[in-house]
Amino acid sequence: MSRPQTLEQLLLNNANRLLESFSPLYEQRLLVLEGCASLLGGFDIADYWSAFGIQVPDCDDIIQKAERLLAILKATQIPVSLALSSLAREPISISEQKQRGAFYTDFRLAQFIANDCLKYLDRDTTIADIAAGSGILLAAVSERYYDKFPKHYTNWISECVYAFDLSPVALRGARIALSTHCSSVSALKKMSENWRVSDSLLSESVPASFFDIVVGNPPWGKVKLSLNSFLNRTTGNHHVYGVQYGEFDREQFMTEKQDALEYSRLLKERYSLLGDAEPDLYMAFLQRAIEALKPEGHLSYIVPAGIIRSLGTESLRRYLIECSKELKYYLLDNKANFFEIDSRFKFVIISENRVSSCSPACTAFRFEICTGDKSGINCSEEIQFEMEELERIRPDLTVPECRSIAEKDLFVKIYSGGCSWRDEWNVDIAREVDMTNDRRHFHEKRSDSDLPVIEGRMIQQFRFGAKAYISGSGRSAKWIPNVGSVKPQFYISKSALSPQLFKRATTFRAGYCDIAGQTNERAMMSAIVPPGVVCGNKVPTIVFPGDIGEDRLFLFVGVTNSFVFDWLLRRVLSTTVNYFLLFSLPMPNIDISGTLAQRIVALTKSLSNMGNEFYTGDEMGKIRAELDVAVAEAYGLSFESLKLIMTDFPLLDRPQQPINGETRSTYTRDLLLSVAEKHFAKTDLLYSNRARSAAEIHSRAYVPTEMVGLCSGGAK
Repeated sequence: MSRPQTLEQLLLNNANRLLESFSPLYEQRLLVLEGCASLLGGFDIADYWSAFGIQVPDCDDIIQKAERLLAILKATQIPVSLALSSLAREPISISEQKQRGAFYTDFRLAQFIANDCLKYLDRDTTIADIAAGSGILLAAVSERYYDKFPKHYTNWISECVYAFDLSPVALRGARIALSTHCSSVSALKKMSENWRVSDSLLSESVPASFFDIVVGNPPWGKVKLSLNSFLNRTTGNHHVYGVQYGEFDREQFMTEKQDALEYSRLLKERYSLLGDAEPDLYMAFLQRAIEALKPEGHLSYIVPAGIIRSLGTESLRRYLIECSKELKYYLLDNKANFFEIDSRFKFVIISENRVSSCSPACTAFRFEICTGDKSGINCSEEIQFEMEELERIRPDLTVPECRSIAEKDLFVKIYSGGCSWRDEWNVDIAREVDMTNDRRHFHEKRSDSDLPVIEGRMIQQFRFGAKAYISGSGRSAKWIPNVGSVKPQFYISKSALSPQLFKRATTFRAGYCDIAGQTNERAMMSAIVPPGVVCGNKVPTIVFPGDIGEDRLFLFVGVTNSFVFDWLLRRVLSTTVNYFLLFSLPMPNIDISGTLAQRIVALTKSLSNMGNEFYTGDEMGKIRAELDVAVAEAYGLSFESLKLIMTDFPLLDRPQQPINGETRSTYTRDLLLSVAEKHFAKTDLLYSNRARSAAEIHSRAYVPTEMVGLCSGGAK
C-alpha cells in the first residue's frame, strides 16, 4: 500500500514532474536546482560550478530548464528556498528512510521554527543544524535573517551558518537552499568550509558551547537492525513479519547487526541520558544539540512526543529543565500531513533558552497544543506547569496533554482528589499468555482439557466476550459483535499453563484492552473476566490478593470505564495502556466499604450481569449515567467539570438519531449531564430536556458504534 503524500509533496508535484521530464538522474536534478538558485541569488552559475568542482556539459541548457522550474516554484505557497531544499532531498527507499529515521521537515514546520528563532537573530548570530540534511531549517531561518538584515546576509552565511551531516550530497542541497539570496560565489565557498560531513554524535566536529542558535529535526528511530528491515532494504521487496524468509546474505546481515550493536554501545557510553534501553537517535541528538549551545543560546528542535510522555525519556526531561532558563513544548499531530507517517502520530517542537551562570534554571515551563492546516501552524491556549506542582502529580515529569488552563486545573484537581493505588490497593497485574511466543500451544478446535484464549478485541466496557470469531487469521480475521457465549479464535491446553497461571485462570479478575488511543470513541475498556478462560497479552488482568470477595474488582471496572477516568487517561496516552501508565493514574480516595464505593460496585455488578438487554433496552444507559456521576463524586468533581470532560468525546453516538434537526446526536452526554443536573440540584434542566427528547425518538445512549447492530436484532 502506498503512503499518502504530504502537503508539501502535493504542492511540489508539478515541479517534481518537470524535473523528472528533464532527466531521471539525481545529479541532473541538482544541476537544475543550482541553476534556480543562481537566478534568484544573482551569482554566476559557471563560477559556482567551477568553485565546487562540478562538471557541466551544457550550462545554457541547464539555465533554460531552471527558468521553467522557477516559474512553477514561484506559483506555489512554499518559499522558493524551502522548495529547493525539499526538491534536493536524496532519493531513498521507504525502508532506507525508516532505517535512517529520516522524517523530512515540512516547510510549515520549518517556518514555525524560523519564527521561533526570529527574536534571537542578531547581525552576528551563529546558527547550526547538526543533522542538517538538505538544509530546510537553516533555509527558513536564513529567510527571516534576510528580511531583518538584508545588507548583512552574505557576510552572515559565510561566517555564522554551520551545517553537519553524514551525507555530502545532502549538504550540497543545503547549499542550494541558502544561496538564493547571495550573489557571491566566494561567500558560498567560505560558508561551505564551515560545514562538516561527519557523524555529529560521535565525531568531535561539533564544538561545545559555541552556537547562539541550534535548530534541528534529527533522525528518529532505535539503533538496531531487524531481519525484516534488512531484507526490505537489501532486496527491495516488502516483507511481512511472521512469514518465512527465503535465501539471503546471512553474513552481511550479521555483520550489519553487530555494527548496530556496537554503535548503540558507543552512543550509550557517550550520552548518559539514554539510559539502559535501546537508544533512540533523537535522544542522543537532542543532548548533543543542547551541549552545542552557548549559555543563553536558543534551541528549536523537532522530536517525537515520547520526549514528554515516555518512561525512558525522564532523564532527558529533567536535563532540559536543569539546563534551561526558559522552556516551552509545542505539541502537534500529523493530521495536517507534515510527514509520510500515520496521521495520529504526535511530535513536539522544543523551544529552549539555555541557562547561564547569571540566570537560574527555570522552575516552570510552558506547553501548548497546536494544529496544522495548509497555511501553517495554529497555536491554542498556552499553559504553564510549575515544576513543584507537576512533580507532585507526575513524579516522572511526563506532561499531560491539556488544551487549556481549565483542563490543566481539572487534571490537577482529579489527582488531588485521588490516591496512588498501586500499593494502597495491593494490586497484582499480569499478562497471562503471549499471542506470539505461546502461539505453538494454540489450536482452533476445543477439547475438554482446553481453555478459551481471550484477545483484546473481545473486551468492551463492562462486556466480556464482546466479539465472536468467525473465520480467517491475522488482520484478515472476521469477528462480529457478540453478547452470547464466548467464541474465541484460539484455545490452549490446561497442561500448557504453569501451575500459578492455571490457578489464576480459575478465579475472577478484571481485564482490560491495552490497545487504545486518544482519538478512539473510548480509550479505556475493562470488564470482569470469569474463571475458565486465559487472557492474551493484549488483555492484562488484575486481581487484589489482599481482598475478600470481588468488590474491589468491580470498583476498578466501574471507575476505569467512567468518562472521568477515560478523560484522565487521554491526557497521557499514546497507543498502549501499559502498566507504567495505568499505575500513574489516581483512583478515587474512597473506602471500599463506604456508601459511595458500594454504590459504584453495585452499579458495576448490574452492568456486568446484563445479557442481551445490555444493548436492547434503555436500562444500561441509565445505569451508566448514574455510575459516571457517582465516579465524578468520588473524585470530588463539579457539574462544570463533567461538562468540560464530555467535550473530549466527539465520536460518541454517531449512529444515533439526532434531536431537533441537529446534525449529530449527543444523547450519551445529555443523559449523563441530566443525571448530574439532578445530583447537583441544578435548576436549569437543559440536558434533562435534551435527554428526554432523545429517548422519545428511541435513541440509545452509551452504545459503542461497532456494537449498534445488537440494539435492534439482539444477540448475534
